Amino acid sequence: MHDSPAAGQLRRGFLWLRFERGLEAEYWRDHFEQGRLQLRTGFLLAVVLAAAFIAMHHRILPPPDLPTLVLRYGIVFPLLTAGFAATLVAGTGRLLRALVAVAAPTVVVAVTALVLLGERHAGQSVFPVLVITTMFVYYLLGQSFYGALRTGAIGFVAFLAGAWLIGLAQEAFAYQVLLLAITNLVGGTVAYTLEAARRTAWLEARLLAEMADRDGLTGIHNRRCLDAHLHAAWQQGIREQRPMALLMIDIDCFKPYNDRYGHQAGDEVLKQVAGLLAQGARRPLDLVARYGGEEFAVVLYDTTRAHAAALAERIVAEVRNLGITNAGSSCAPVVTVSVGVALVQPAPGRRPEGFVQLADAALYAAKDAGRDRVHVMQDEYAQMRTGFFEAPRRESA
Repeated sequence: MHDSPAAGQLRRGFLWLRFERGLEAEYWRDHFEQGRLQLRTGFLLAVVLAAAFIAMHHRILPPPDLPTLVLRYGIVFPLLTAGFAATLVAGTGRLLRALVAVAAPTVVVAVTALVLLGERHAGQSVFPVLVITTMFVYYLLGQSFYGALRTGAIGFVAFLAGAWLIGLAQEAFAYQVLLLAITNLVGGTVAYTLEAARRTAWLEARLLAEMADRDGLTGIHNRRCLDAHLHAAWQQGIREQRPMALLMIDIDCFKPYNDRYGHQAGDEVLKQVAGLLAQGARRPLDLVARYGGEEFAVVLYDTTRAHAAALAERIVAEVRNLGITNAGSSCAPVVTVSVGVALVQPAPGRRPEGFVQLADAALYAAKDAGRDRVHVMQDEYAQMRTGFFEAPRRESA
């Protein structure tokens, strides 16, 4: 799993709570999609508590003035309600993240203003409401640690400025500032720990999923993953009108090698060949997989005949250059491979199974021509009948 981004990130760690760019984007997409129920609960609880506090304020405070009404019903309630509504619609992770990033600091500033207005006009302290709101920001609104810290800092600065503007009593000011600072400190510490734990769990879950798609011996992708990738890439190729290439690679005379040198030596050959193949397909939609036994497959998306053929020739040369003795081979004194290349343009009405069939036919053409070589097929795809490959097959030995 040395080529796994998740494994690499776990090895390097993430002290600053940041993954590499691709993983970071996937993490937040999954966070807001998979954590939708938790966010829904948080927003719903925020709406209920806001309603409860407003009802309580109506009983213990004088009738609200216009600024108070605007803050309550023009800012706080609409934003919390919009956040809750967004959690009810699937596939809105990006919108939900943007909404939280805007709503959290706006609500904190609005609540700060409401608290200070209560202090100024009614002489009643409802400061605990601001403390509870700050804790909500850190734990229940799905923000990143940095986003929550930024929101907490905005609320703290807003409180300092507002308290100075209304001339809050020195004793009350000192007490409330200290309590708000402690709330942010505790909230930030716990938020950092929680996010670090969530990120670790996400990486581990991703790594487990990747391991399920890997061949246990060679570490490259397995047949199940190859089939799934082929079907997905095929559909994308139809949509984007992009050509695809499939390289089928077979180790020549592998059975005699196993018979002569033993299966452990054969396993080492498989690992070395897989390692070479993995170096040649590193683009996001390319894939290297063990097809079965001593056969491998390489999928190349949006490629050309020249590139696919050049990669196949390079694979043949690099395997030969490994110099692994194979006294039982009929084509060379060292381990070699034969490569069949199929190049097609995915189209509606055709299936990826035909793509595999064409690559398979190309592979056996390479083997019938003497092994240790490449054979490319492209135009044959138009006349081929998927599922009716009957080319003569010799023992791969």
